[in-house]
Amino acid sequence: MEGIVIDLEKEALDESVSVESLLRKAYLVARKLKLKDFEEWVNKEQNGYNGEVPDYRMIGGNYKAWNPYRGWMPVILTPEMGKFMSKIPLHQSVSALTETYASHEKGIQFTLSAELNDFLNKTTYGFETQFAFDTSRSEIYRILSTVRNKILEWALLLEENGIIGEGMTFTEEEKQKAQNTQIINNYTNNFYSEVSDVDMKQG
Repeated sequence: MEGIVIDLEKEALDESVSVESLLRKAYLVARKLKLKDFEEWVNKEQNGYNGEVPDYRMIGGNYKAWNPYRGWMPVILTPEMGKFMSKIPLHQSVSALTETYASHEKGIQFTLSAELNDFLNKTTYGFETQFAFDTSRSEIYRILSTVRNKILEWALLLEENGIIGEGMTFTEEEKQKAQNTQIINNYTNNFYSEVSDVDMKQG
């Protein structure tokens, strides 16, 4: 029987295995090895983020405003606004993103939070309306693909350090090695920028 880490590598390479399934197996490995930081990252990917998101969850797109006579109209941002509003964070769980990706054949539109909508309304000089953020399916796929790649890279890192497991279990030596290897413990640190982007949480 091959170790669970090798199984995780094989499944990460198999596009027919869902990212949700990979996260569940990665959580099992992290829990057994007592790797709290990676376990926390998996939990956030499974359940959604409440605060800061990793860099790969910042998506590009365009703002649109609802015109009762013409429908959704593009919003032209000033260069100053564009510097910090050209991308927005996605806080949704992987399962929600997977469903969003599967249910749209073309573009995807996200509803903005009340705070961001109010902020944009202040720039219209009295004309209040509803705003949305348009993005492409490829942006959602990129997030899901990045999560898959992160799990694969992490599993390979474990294997390179002699942490493979036997079946569903790990030896005490493997557990100790996982705890004492700095690059394994700090693996999720490179998911975030040193200076976070403006946090515009999605409604």
